[in-house]
Amino acid sequence: MRTPRNRKQIHRRRSKIDKRSWRLWGIASMLIALWIFVGVRLVQVQAVQHDSYRRQAQIQQQRLTTEKAKRGSIFDRRGMELALDVQAVSFYADPYEVKDITGIVQHFSQFGGSNADNLKKRLQSKRRFVYLARGLRDAELLEAQAVDFAGVYEHFETRRYYPYSAVGGQLLGFVDIDNKGREGVERGFDTSMQGTDGHLLSHVDSRGRRVPGRELAYTPPLNGNELVLTIDIIYQDILEEELVRAVELSGAERALGIIADPRTGEILAMGNVPLYDPNMAGQARPGERRNRVITDPFEPGSTFKMITAAAVLEEGLVDVDEEVFCENGLFTLNNGDLIRDVHPYGKLNFAQVIEKSSNIGVIKMARRLERGKFYQYIRSFGFGIRSGVGLPAESAGLLRPANQWSKRSLETLAIGQEISVTALQMVQALGVIANEGILMAPKLVKEIRNAEGRTVEQQPPKPVRRVISVETASVVKNILHGVVEQGTGKRAAITGVQIAGKTGTAQRVASQGKGYADGQYVVSFMGFLPVDAPRLMGVVVVDNPRKQKYGGEVAAPAFKKIMERILSAESNLLAKAVRTDSSMLRTGEIPDLRGLRAEVARFQGEVRGLKVEFSGRGDVVVSQQPAVGTEGSDVKQIVCKLGYVSSVQAVGNHGIPLRQALFLDQLDDLRKKEKKDLNQ
Repeated sequence: MRTPRNRKQIHRRRSKIDKRSWRLWGIASMLIALWIFVGVRLVQVQAVQHDSYRRQAQIQQQRLTTEKAKRGSIFDRRGMELALDVQAVSFYADPYEVKDITGIVQHFSQFGGSNADNLKKRLQSKRRFVYLARGLRDAELLEAQAVDFAGVYEHFETRRYYPYSAVGGQLLGFVDIDNKGREGVERGFDTSMQGTDGHLLSHVDSRGRRVPGRELAYTPPLNGNELVLTIDIIYQDILEEELVRAVELSGAERALGIIADPRTGEILAMGNVPLYDPNMAGQARPGERRNRVITDPFEPGSTFKMITAAAVLEEGLVDVDEEVFCENGLFTLNNGDLIRDVHPYGKLNFAQVIEKSSNIGVIKMARRLERGKFYQYIRSFGFGIRSGVGLPAESAGLLRPANQWSKRSLETLAIGQEISVTALQMVQALGVIANEGILMAPKLVKEIRNAEGRTVEQQPPKPVRRVISVETASVVKNILHGVVEQGTGKRAAITGVQIAGKTGTAQRVASQGKGYADGQYVVSFMGFLPVDAPRLMGVVVVDNPRKQKYGGEVAAPAFKKIMERILSAESNLLAKAVRTDSSMLRTGEIPDLRGLRAEVARFQGEVRGLKVEFSGRGDVVVSQQPAVGTEGSDVKQIVCKLGYVSSVQAVGNHGIPLRQALFLDQLDDLRKKEKKDLNQ
């Protein structure tokens, strides 16, 4: 029989067993729940969220890197490389690893990528990647690498380089920091030259470094196409040098010009002054970078009388020998406005009217034309419409439809007023006369080649339409020859070469767009040679000359110098040799190379048959031997000493050609800006 004491002991034992059971059940339940959770989580990870985690793993373990395609180079018709990609180095920082912000800012702000304050702010931000300087080469690269900073890294990339500096700057344009075309040829043909970037997908380790041999996929880059322009770099250089000379001699604000082949429409040179170097595009003002040959229309003035003459002759409304009374220099229009000639004339035949550039004589003949018919001729010559040359921002000029003309519009249009044209349109219209009445489309690109050098596209000459008959073109051609022989264009004449041309002097339109600026003119000359079988034609326009105000005084002599130098450089251009004077480009004459980059200095020597050697280091040529102007058939080589802008300016720019002096000023401005940023 159990005693109470035994019963208490039994109860205690049962109580302990119950507690153990509950503990076991609790542990078992927790284990079961844990396994259920793990199972559910496995299903979630392996099935439901499998794709998401796989993507995260790929992001952590794989890297897709871009291999930049090379931008296609630009060549002239001689095969000279005008623009190309070169390897450069860019510097960047990881702000989390940077220890010396002040030192980095002081060191890298001098390379022009960013001012000191802006760079400091970016380095103090929470981003992990900050560019310090981009596209450094040569001396700048060595200077940037001279100091080592924690958290600063470098990588290779490409940079656009223009070996001839300011030669053809506005025509070629430039690219931005990402190598995309922004202006000129670079922008107009950007899509063709850009290419397609390649890509590499590979495994990386925990520090983001590529694991060798673990490449997953690779698409090679497709490099951009190469452009071969119709431009001749020698013609381009001559054109720009003479435009600079014309600006200097006349005290003008600016000048522009274009040279073309009338048979094909090929543009051989297209220049603008002031010059600018596309290697330093950011340092130039927008107006300096603009290719005014195609963007800035102007009133042509008397050069437009060629169009009027062609129209009345084609319509059979006048004979070359027909006389017209020029009212002794003063003529009243139907609305009461007065028209004056520069010089008073009595009776002149039609050829003499154009030779002497009589406004009154041209107006009297133009009145025989119907308005609509005259408008059709103007349009047919290519005015009032873009030429389609392929360059950005081309202007169509201004030509109002005939039904919007005023009572005096026919008369004023006949003498080149109430219409605005571009220099490209003028040379295109001149080509109609030189090319037996056929308008040719302007041609800037000779061919396009792929990265392997195979031609993928050729652009043959493109006749647009017949504007006038062969007979009319021949008559106008002879009249324009008379302009140079005994008319207003005498100063364009070259001994031994028959030249046809026309001078122009137009009042400059006021800046507000209404009326004319008092005492300001746009003067021009256009011409072609030789008369019997034209090979070259050109237009020279000088804006607001201060020392002279007529096209025959300013633009005609510039045209002469340009053509003389081209003929001297191209001995086989004409069947008959041309006798040249001592001021022309010729073998053995020592040019002034001071202030030029090494590549341009070498080019200037080579076109004169001289070898150019260099010594020292620096941006530009600071001195040379033999000295400037030395002549002698035994001179075969020029030795140039390289230095920095300050070395040239220490002795002054006196005597240095304006072209080089302008370039030196640009470099000096750049250096001053770098020092200013460094001190901020």
